[in-house]
This record gives sequence, structure tokens and C-alpha cells, in this order.
Amino acid sequence: MNVLANTAGPLRMSSQEIAYLLEKRHDKVKQSIGRLAERGTIKHPPLGEVKNRLSQRVEVYLINERDSYVVVAQLSPEFTARLVDYWQEHKNQQAQIPTTAEAFAQAFRMLADAEQRDALREQRLNLIDAKVVRIETAQTVLRARPANSESIVHIRNRVRRLFGLSDATIDAVMRQTPYAPKPAGMVRNEHAEAEGSTYAVFWTKDVTATFERFAAECKPVSKQYFEHPYVGSRFKMARRE
Repeated sequence: MNVLANTAGPLRMSSQEIAYLLEKRHDKVKQSIGRLAERGTIKHPPLGEVKNRLSQRVEVYLINERDSYVVVAQLSPEFTARLVDYWQEHKNQQAQIPTTAEAFAQAFRMLADAEQRDALREQRLNLIDAKVVRIETAQTVLRARPANSESIVHIRNRVRRLFGLSDATIDAVMRQTPYAPKPAGMVRNEHAEAEGSTYAVFWTKDVTATFERFAAECKPVSKQYFEHPYVGSRFKMARRE
């Protein structure tokens, strides 16, 4: 297998080559790369086509050297040394190659940074939720959820089935789009461990209208990924015909 060269850019290796290197199925490697790109841990890689061992044309991701270390650290860190050897063999010009320990440490630092960013984002979203609850509690607190309304948990489950959006993208639509639905009311959580807390509910028809409009405004950037000005990164969506 040969590393893929772009005369106008850096060397790249295919997701299929990573699969061979790690002795894993190519489709599983592509799924992991897609998840890392969706989280922003690596750049969203371009697509290409190569021939497999049976001379069949296969669609692959084209991964740069930096991101390949992140992918390997995520999937099979014990093969980091093999990846270092791979790049050292395929580089066409003299360059400083990181040691196995350095590459391993750098890849895990990048993964740790991504996890820390996710945790901080979740904290910010929780603070926003709490602020929304305080703002909306001017209305009477209800003892039960009204018919034809749903909580954010119900919204995530329903919208995920309808549009194939992740929970993070659903939350972004509900919190960041100017046409997001307003809460229909606040409902007291009757569970003993909830200690009298409340949660917001939204009219189902308003939520559906919001996501229908959002889906119509999304722009495709590949077969699977879309973008929208109110969502900070690319995301997957299964658009209905």
C-alpha cells in the first residue's frame, strides 16, 4: 500500500490503510473517523476512492499525519509504533519523525483536550438550561406534563428518529436558533430524589415545526454531513424525502 500524495498539499493515508494497519474492519474505522470529525477532535477528512485487494473501488477517508495519530490512539493505541514506522517509510522528504512515546502522548493529549471541551460545553448548556428555567418560572408550575407537550428528553428521542440528528445538534437547535420554540410551561418533578425541581416542556407541534424549518435550511457538505449557520460544526442528518 502506498501513502496518498497530493501535489498541492500534505501526504495522506486512507482509512482503508488505517484499517489494514490496525487489523480492523474498514467500515468500523470509517465510523470512528466520522465520530471524531463530528466532535471536532480531527478535521473532517476529504473523501477519495482506492482499489481494495480484490480490485474493487472503495470510498475512503483521506487522513493527514496528525489526525492519523488521533484515530489510532482512539482505536488501538498499541499500534502507535506501527503507525510511526508507516509514516517514516512513506515520507518523500527528510522530516523529524516523532518517537513512539511522543506520538502516543500527543495523540492522547488531543483526545483529552477534546473530552475537556465536551465537558465544558455540557456545563455551559446546563447553565443555560438553569437560566431558562429561572426565566420561565414566572408562569405557574404544573403538577403534570400537559397533553401534546414534551420534555427535552422526549424531544431528543423523537427528533433523533425523525431526522437522524445527534443529541448535541438537537440541543443546539433548541438553544441557538432564533426560531426555537418557547417553553409551554414548567412541570414539577415528582420523583423523591428530585427535591421539588422543575423542568421545561414544549408544545410538540412547535418542536416539529422548528426542526422541519431547520432541516430545510441545512446545506449538504458530503453524502452524510450537513452544515447550518446556527450550529458550530458539521453534523449528520438523515433527511426525509
